[in-house]
Amino acid sequence: MLRLTWFQFTFFNSLMIVLLNFNLFYFVYEKNTQNWLITFVFIVAYFALVHVICSLLFIKFFTKFFSILFIISSFLSVYFISFYGVLIDSDMIQNVVQTDIKEVKDLLNLKLILFIVLALLLVFYVVKVKIDYYGSFKSHIKIKIINIISGLIVVCAVLIPLSKTFLPFFRNYNEIRMYNTPFYQIYAVYRYYVRFVKAKPEFKTIANDAYRENNHTKKLLVLVVGETARAANYSLGGYTKNDTNFYTKKDNVVFFDNFSSCGTATAVSLPCMFSISKRENYSSSEFQENAMDVLYKTGVDAAWFDNNSGGCKGVCDRLAYKQKLSSDLDENLLIPFKEKLNHLSDQNIIVLHLQGSHGPTYYKRYPSEFKKFTPTCDTNELSKCDSEALINTYDNTLLYTDYLLSEIIKLLKEQKSYESSLFYLSDHGESLGENGIYLHGMPYAIAPSYQTHIPAIFWSNDEKLMNLAKEHKGLKLSQDNLFSTLLGYFNVKTSVYEPEYDLLNPKLKANP
Repeated sequence: MLRLTWFQFTFFNSLMIVLLNFNLFYFVYEKNTQNWLITFVFIVAYFALVHVICSLLFIKFFTKFFSILFIISSFLSVYFISFYGVLIDSDMIQNVVQTDIKEVKDLLNLKLILFIVLALLLVFYVVKVKIDYYGSFKSHIKIKIINIISGLIVVCAVLIPLSKTFLPFFRNYNEIRMYNTPFYQIYAVYRYYVRFVKAKPEFKTIANDAYRENNHTKKLLVLVVGETARAANYSLGGYTKNDTNFYTKKDNVVFFDNFSSCGTATAVSLPCMFSISKRENYSSSEFQENAMDVLYKTGVDAAWFDNNSGGCKGVCDRLAYKQKLSSDLDENLLIPFKEKLNHLSDQNIIVLHLQGSHGPTYYKRYPSEFKKFTPTCDTNELSKCDSEALINTYDNTLLYTDYLLSEIIKLLKEQKSYESSLFYLSDHGESLGENGIYLHGMPYAIAPSYQTHIPAIFWSNDEKLMNLAKEHKGLKLSQDNLFSTLLGYFNVKTSVYEPEYDLLNPKLKANP
């Protein structure tokens, strides 16, 4: 009978997966200017990471199951990627599920049969092999832990010194994940299940008691949601290297000094800031009304203009008035915004969702006339730029956003019959190489403050509101405050409104 130790079996499975990922490695090679060294480093790190995953999953009674799953999914995925250029996602899984016998027959050929035969031979070997788990449970666990720790050490030792190369690369070429065989394909099956098979939760309504208190004050609130702006580089907050708030400082805006995000990525922060839930108990699986829904159903004219490549993440889905742009420059948002100003109701909220300072292509986020701070980093390969050039480029993006805010304030000053206000906040921050960390998206618990400390700016033609904002600017605040602030601004009465979280309410308290 064939016999292998658990380590040998795990090692060979890891090696098989790595060998079958030649499409992935070729992608890395091509996109990294055909750099063999970078590609080799990536392969080493990838093998170590795969070995860690296999070491975690290969436990007694499940070892062969996962091995067979990896073999079958790997061979099939490699075949279709290699010979058809097909990237297997949840939509492709849907196509497979809905196919018929005729289409299956049309796909059959000698190459596919050969791949299936090779896969079945390996499966047969796995079924027949006897795996030695080192006798005692304690010994097996010891070997497993050694393998996991060793693998993680290799990954860190190889990737961390080159994080300046790899992090922007992964961010800029996020399609790389689709080449990750068989893990992405298994994930695609799961996504198909969630999207098309799993029963959808019932949409939850909130604030069923909500109503707007009658008043005769015409109101206009422009909520500008920034992208990847960090408070550390705001002149309004004490930053001195570059004057990133050259424009808004002339408008006497209020800058909230200690404002935090709900997450470190747009997918979390954007829906979270509009949610009734606080950061500690927010879940991405929430399926319920948000602040925009509450305002809309109480009669506030709600419009959403989006220039962010990620869209509104479901926040604006139920609004009647929304428009998606696709431009490198956020200034293009001013066109539909100005048009909307010509068709205002008595109560209005207009959301402008920016592309802002999204990296690693910071240089694309502002026009040439805003290239004020030089030298700049005019590439997405951050490893080619020194720290000064990278920061200058990023600061140029902030200056451009600052200019847009000032232009919006100018337009609001013209709305003399309205109580007009602007509130700007970013979705999350950004790391610019501090301690070898770039971009954003780290787990919140360990993320540096650069990724969670965000700018928040308020302006209003109402002196009372400005004075309240000035009183509260030094408090510990966060995106948790947005929900009640929006409801409070339009005098929405409901049991879910919390005055202690309303930035413009005298009862505001610092976040716990």
